[in-house]
Amino acid sequence: MSTTVRWLLAQRELDLTLVGGHADIDRDIDCALTSELPAPQEWLAGGELLLTTGLRLPASRAGRFDYLRGLRGIGVAGVGFGVGFGFDAVPGDLIDAADEHGIALLRVPLPVPFSAIARAVLDRIAEQRFDQFVRASHTQPRITRAIISGGMPAVVRELADAIDATVVLLDHELALVSSRPAALDPQHLALVQSEIARDPNAASGVTMTGEQTITIQRISVGGSVFGHLAVLSEKSLGDLERVLLGHATSLLSLEHAKPLQVQRDQHSLHADALMMAMAGPPPAAARNIVLRAADRDGRVRVATATFDSVAAAKQAAMAVGVELQSRWRPVFVHHVGQEIVVLVRGEDQRRFAESVLGVVGARGCRGGLGSVVPVDEIAESTRHARLAADVAAEGEVVDLLAQRSLLALDPVRKALSGARVSRLGPLADHDRDQGSDLVATLQAYLQANGQWEPAALAIGVHRHTLRNRIDRIERLLRVDLTDARTRAELLLILLSGPR
Repeated sequence: MSTTVRWLLAQRELDLTLVGGHADIDRDIDCALTSELPAPQEWLAGGELLLTTGLRLPASRAGRFDYLRGLRGIGVAGVGFGVGFGFDAVPGDLIDAADEHGIALLRVPLPVPFSAIARAVLDRIAEQRFDQFVRASHTQPRITRAIISGGMPAVVRELADAIDATVVLLDHELALVSSRPAALDPQHLALVQSEIARDPNAASGVTMTGEQTITIQRISVGGSVFGHLAVLSEKSLGDLERVLLGHATSLLSLEHAKPLQVQRDQHSLHADALMMAMAGPPPAAARNIVLRAADRDGRVRVATATFDSVAAAKQAAMAVGVELQSRWRPVFVHHVGQEIVVLVRGEDQRRFAESVLGVVGARGCRGGLGSVVPVDEIAESTRHARLAADVAAEGEVVDLLAQRSLLALDPVRKALSGARVSRLGPLADHDRDQGSDLVATLQAYLQANGQWEPAALAIGVHRHTLRNRIDRIERLLRVDLTDARTRAELLLILLSGPR
């Protein structure tokens, strides 16, 4: 609902007639006012319906064309020409000028006072603003409830639906956090990112392109910038849309500014819900909580990491929480002993898990990424993630499914595990009886492709010590480790079982 020239023409009691500028009757009217000045545009801001009797209208055709050109240039919504005073009819050359310059020209009959037109416009605008107030009073609580029940993506969805526009939420590095529609046009994303990059410190901004109006609000608390909320629309946002955008921005800012104890309680609640889901299909309450970590299709996957000490795992769990928060992600981290379990979106790939877990290149830690599953099957994704972490090298995150590894197949893994005792039993017995570490030495050697220097470095011994150990392993297993087939079989058997 808007106040346009088309709407004004439909008010029968005003008896207005469109005589020129027929193609421009859908411009919004901000107000109606009267002016007999020869150059009224100098006193106008745009959006007005100008009412005049032509008292000081230029006498020449050229002057009248200039008169309407000036009004069109300032953005006047239309001109109402009152007849019966200086002119019995709207001048023909003024009509020609209205058609040429594309500005709606209305004939106002003598019995209709200009005040009646102004009052009709004013009443209409007041009605619209009251309607906007009512809509805002209904919509703001929905957006508020959304952040409680569904987090940032739910706020984006509610805002986009309320203002009927595309909404994009970016983090402080301008990476996409959430959007509505979810399948965002890459060109629109690039356009928003480039506009923010032009002035990242601006609190807000509006940019008009050929097809889009981009309205951007910075999400910050104090001196810390957490991200940006952008709206792409066909025209500038109205009062209601700006109010709702401001409300959503405030909620997102408060989400980052909430007290530390509230964050800790929320993270603890998330960890408990994740623990329930790791044991099997979670109860309804826990299921609704873990859904906050899901992608738009309701899918998640588990990432796990094991560390060489409990202290290192605890420190990593805290670091992962900070990293997820910086990316506007809900924090689902479960820490027990030397392992942490992290819940991520189903669409997340190994590179994301690497950046969040902080495993790559680090000593004493190994990571794994599980299968993509609905939230009821988190236990299965956890099993796959732990298996992947078991076969990972130090400082590596493994995704067995993405790599199409045979070790991701249960029958293959069971067959290899069955051969473990018969093939590697002598080494395990020697390690148990002598306190040696031949099984780990063999795995390091095989994973280094039989290269002495990298293998010795991996287990922290001199290469001559490594050579002596490999000689002992060959005697105990009665194998030749220079044979590629033998090395491949032994490595698969080692990777199939627990580390």
